Amino acid sequence: MDRRGRNYSSEDEPLYTRGVASRLARISMELIRQCEQESLIQLRVMRGGGRGLSRRDIRRLARIRRLRHDLELDMPAIEIVLRMRQRMIDQMRQLDEMEKIMARREEELMAEIRNLQRRLSEEVCWEKIDGKEKVL
Repeated sequence: MDRRGRNYSSEDEPLYTRGVASRLARISMELIRQCEQESLIQLRVMRGGGRGLSRRDIRRLARIRRLRHDLELDMPAIEIVLRMRQRMIDQMRQLDEMEKIMARREEELMAEIRNLQRRLSEEVCWEKIDGKEKVL
């Protein structure tokens, strides 16, 4: 463990002890225990056998603190809000991916249209007769 209370998981992601996580997220140890019991956070095994929280978990704890103190939500309501938030994030990612796919498809179709226009102009002879274009 380094001087900041960090240890590392097997994936070399920094993990923080409960005490350090409590200070970083500005929540009580009791709230951390509640979050563990409600499965809102999951401690990971650190090198050396202890258990700790990742930066993502600490951000989640801070979010829980705000929901609890600012909005006065209880733990079941917090769980619902967090689940809905994650679903919205997932849907936004899917939408972004769909937009990228559609933009690529639009580019392909526009290129095909330009190619067909070019081929058509090369294959067909046009002549103006009485101010109107006619195919010869």
